Amino acid sequence: MTEKQRIRYQILRALKARPMSFWELINYQDSHLVAFFEVVQELLKEGLIVQEGKVLKLAKDVDINPLEDTLCHVCGQGVEIKGLFAKVYEKFAKICAGRPLPTSDFDQGFIRPIDTMKRVVYLYQRGDLENTDIFILGDDDLFSVAATLTGLPKRVVVVEIDERINNFIRTYCEQEGVSNLEVYDYNVIDELHEDLRKRFDVFVTDPVETKKGLKLFVGRCIEALKGPGSVGYMGFTHREASLRKWFDFQKFILAAGMVITDILRDFTTYPEQENRWEDFYRTYEIMKKMELPLPEVDWYKSCFVRFEVIEGPVLPPFEKPKDLKELYFDDESWATPLPSFMEEN
Repeated sequence: MTEKQRIRYQILRALKARPMSFWELINYQDSHLVAFFEVVQELLKEGLIVQEGKVLKLAKDVDINPLEDTLCHVCGQGVEIKGLFAKVYEKFAKICAGRPLPTSDFDQGFIRPIDTMKRVVYLYQRGDLENTDIFILGDDDLFSVAATLTGLPKRVVVVEIDERINNFIRTYCEQEGVSNLEVYDYNVIDELHEDLRKRFDVFVTDPVETKKGLKLFVGRCIEALKGPGSVGYMGFTHREASLRKWFDFQKFILAAGMVITDILRDFTTYPEQENRWEDFYRTYEIMKKMELPLPEVDWYKSCFVRFEVIEGPVLPPFEKPKDLKELYFDDESWATPLPSFMEEN
């Protein structure tokens, strides 16, 4: 989906919900004033919309769902789970109850189901969910399940190393009759299959946050994007990523031909009780530095970052991890569990 296609979609779905003035409609699309004006003019010339007095409205029916109201009525910036998405969340939360627990072998931990749903709604709000091809690298959060429950994406592909999660998602597809969700066993160390390169409008990932691992994860996702107008989303923390690491990573993103459009601070929370990390803590570096009790609050939180492709994208050169230790650990990995196969060594 190009930038202009996204603007058209955002305008048409907003006007299908109700007529709006030019000035009100600006708030329901992403682009700058010049691009917005040009698209409005195109739609007027095509006869898809008309101007009557102060308002713009659809001139004919379009095959698009009307805009759902998901904007937070308190802050005016975040999302609310309501309407279609409230119904989806009710079902999604029940599905999550049976998912596999995290394993230290893959540095796992899932966010709260409500936060996975918030991510889905945010993609919808930005025009990146409906009728798009979505690539997901790692899915212990079950984003693919929540997204396909809405019935809005065109195609969703998950690549994930943990066969337990993959089998869980496959079972969900069989039970729910979901045909637009594909799941592949995949280790990020390996090259991305040619059939998955340059095929997707959107990627979603929660990468490991080592300097080398971060670029490897996001690099694989960049290879999956179609081109200008494609977007990416990732979880990125301040717990194990210093501002120096953020700075270095932002240079990597710019070199790839992408720009950061949104950073939602602490948008998602990793729940202590549900993840059952008690055994993991004994190997955390922070626990070795201080004599600490186990956390009594949900302290590990993640920002949600959105990128958009302006040029390319191209994959900038970077140093890849030479082994699993470099993939999972650097001098800021103080809350990363030691995998069982490394403990044995």
